[in-house]
Amino acid sequence: MAGPDAADESFMTDAGIEKRRYHRSRASLEVRLHSLPGETADLELVTIDISVGGARCAGERAIALGTALRVHFTLEGGDLAQPESIAAEAQVIRCSENPSAPAPRRFEIALQFTHLDDRDRRKLQSYLNSL
Repeated sequence: MAGPDAADESFMTDAGIEKRRYHRSRASLEVRLHSLPGETADLELVTIDISVGGARCAGERAIALGTALRVHFTLEGGDLAQPESIAAEAQVIRCSENPSAPAPRRFEIALQFTHLDDRDRRKLQSYLNSL
């Protein structure tokens, strides 16, 4: 299901400057990926930065472009009194290898949230605002 989350997070202005729809915050959160039917196996990543539109993550192996995944992560820190769990559906929009990175973070994987329910969106936005 494509909604506002499914739109590309960045766009070019008339002056050729890249702009983002959502502000990204640097945060190191553990992410668990669970495959959707017919897709890749489960995998753990760590976020590099995150927004309500998606996350840039690091992991130990490549994931094919367009792969649909179920994503689970826990928000910790900021203004939170206790950790908060978030679940979303996402699609891989970019994956590149960084040979100089340590093995557990060799691949940079950009995820675009294709479904994030309103409650989780509010929790994530509130968390990002507190960083």
